[in-house]
Amino acid sequence: MFEHTSDFVSRDARIYEAQVHVCYLGTLVQYEESYDTLIARLSHIHSKENPIDLIALSASTRVNVSLTELVSAILRGMLIIFPQESFDNIVVEPASVNSSRSIGEALTENPIQTSLDAFTEDMYANINLLRKKMRITDLHIQNYTLGSKLPREVTVLYVEGAADPKVIAHIHDCLNKNTKMDVSDVQGLLRALNQPRYSLVPTYTSSELPSTTKHNLMDGRVVIFLDHFPFSLSFPSIVTDFWEVKTDKDQLPLFMYLYRVIRITSLIIALTMPGLYVVLNSVNPELLRIQLAVSITNSREGVPYPVLVELLLMLFIIEMVIEASIRLPKSIGPTITMVGGIILGQAVVQARLVSYFLIIVVAGSTIAHFTMGTYMNTVSIRLYKYVVIVFSALYGILGLMASIVLFCFYLGTITTFEVPYLSFSTKRRKSE
Repeated sequence: MFEHTSDFVSRDARIYEAQVHVCYLGTLVQYEESYDTLIARLSHIHSKENPIDLIALSASTRVNVSLTELVSAILRGMLIIFPQESFDNIVVEPASVNSSRSIGEALTENPIQTSLDAFTEDMYANINLLRKKMRITDLHIQNYTLGSKLPREVTVLYVEGAADPKVIAHIHDCLNKNTKMDVSDVQGLLRALNQPRYSLVPTYTSSELPSTTKHNLMDGRVVIFLDHFPFSLSFPSIVTDFWEVKTDKDQLPLFMYLYRVIRITSLIIALTMPGLYVVLNSVNPELLRIQLAVSITNSREGVPYPVLVELLLMLFIIEMVIEASIRLPKSIGPTITMVGGIILGQAVVQARLVSYFLIIVVAGSTIAHFTMGTYMNTVSIRLYKYVVIVFSALYGILGLMASIVLFCFYLGTITTFEVPYLSFSTKRRKSE
């Protein structure tokens, strides 16, 4: 089975007077350190004792396992010992090659007045971080292994008494039914959980902060960890995730409410400002005061494109700048933002391709996007604003209001594990 695997090692060894054969993956096992540890563990044996029997009686070993389990153990980084007598095989946990990065600060979230440690690719280290913050017996942890061709470990965490039993039962049923489904990414996990493939708003929230995950657990959410994925996934997501940040609770209540009012206002601005620009320029200019209408008209003097084309052009440029600043290395990202935000914006205005007023609208709506509670909800608003723009261009102020009402209706139709999206709490009984 491993004849085409160059890091597979099959060699003879001697444990005191016993001749054995060992197999392991050299990229996962530190053989010399494991051998020294094994010999040191057996240093107290008497001459009449069999070292193989002592190894087999250890609590961390398994003996006489099947071929399928042997292959799985080797792929997980175990050391297999084949003695000449007494046992067919012995599976030993060796000293592994340390390939995980140490616990550091968050890279995608900016924690304020809270702990700075972040999750890593090691799932058990992530659970360790949570255990240190939640020293309670009501924290339940259950492990699953999903996939046949590409097995992957999944861990489900919830707080008994806070999480809704219907949500817990639904997640366990889905994972038990889809044990053969390969989960190579988050989309695979969502398919295993029977989540909708296309949804305008996310049905979960992700975080790399243990403090945020702790608040999600205490608020009644079910948290799922994927092995070698440094983010926690909290189910279900509700409408308050647009403006609530869990670490706000580490500050004074008055400050927390101020931040949430700012985020709610930003949500409205991000949705309506581009569409309102189209309405007031091309469909319903009579809604403006005469002084403001004249000012906007003067700013568009010489612009060759209609308002809709002008707006979509600038929004597409801003989307490219955002993606470039995210994907590029940190040493280049600020430079791209400077070039795209200042130099390019000034150039298109001086070339009379767009108006001054449009630069203000696009900049304001872009800033408003990134005040949302989570990045996933930011993408949702960035996507739906184009629907608002199209309705506004077709029907004016009526289309703008209708698009907002349709968005509210759409949110009212969403349920995640029988929890309505428009719930204000995911705790047991409160979500009902």
